[in-house]
Amino acid sequence: MDKSEVEYVLITVKSGTEEALNIKIYKNGILARRGCGGLPGVSISGMSFTGSSQYFDQLMNSVSQQILDQNINHEEQIKTGSLEYLVAFYGISGNGDHGERAEWTRSTGLRFFMDEGTSYRHNLLGFADGFAIEAMKLTNAWYFDVVMLALENMRSDALPEQTLVNAPKTEAALNKDFQSYFEQISKKELPEFIKDKTYADQAGQPHFIELDIQGQSITYKFGVKTN
Repeated sequence: MDKSEVEYVLITVKSGTEEALNIKIYKNGILARRGCGGLPGVSISGMSFTGSSQYFDQLMNSVSQQILDQNINHEEQIKTGSLEYLVAFYGISGNGDHGERAEWTRSTGLRFFMDEGTSYRHNLLGFADGFAIEAMKLTNAWYFDVVMLALENMRSDALPEQTLVNAPKTEAALNKDFQSYFEQISKKELPEFIKDKTYADQAGQPHFIELDIQGQSITYKFGVKTN
């Protein structure tokens, strides 16, 4: 598959049947993500129509033609528990759609389905792991805003107008996601996620967000913005 043909990148990480990460980045500007790469998985998901290829272009800068020339599907016998990395590239729509409803005619990818205790090594397994981390870093600030909208009903002014958020319906499940998200996210990067942003409540009143990070402990609060 030629690099110029790629229009959609899918990245997933699974441990057993539980999905730790699912990221979709489209050339047409659609951005979707669920999870932070760890367990328990964060079930809050978001999708934005950014109208820009910025995220896609930045991510594809790390992909060489040599990567796309590979098509690896490694599977091994599972003795204890499974771990799966998937990085897939799709392109050339057969039905004229270039988003979620597209019928892609070209694809390639890397899939490693391994036992947790595997001794398997491959240089492209390292690429898949690093690529997933890079995609998370690229979308972390956006995903933080998705989480705030799901948990607090506070909408960041940085979120694209066309943004859909899906979150658990019960308070117990939301609290579980809250715990998992803040345990897995980088504490050092959090201040960057909120830099120069305001968050509007359901009435449209803008707020600022204040973080207090003490070691591994994080608290935050919203305050009404007066100017």
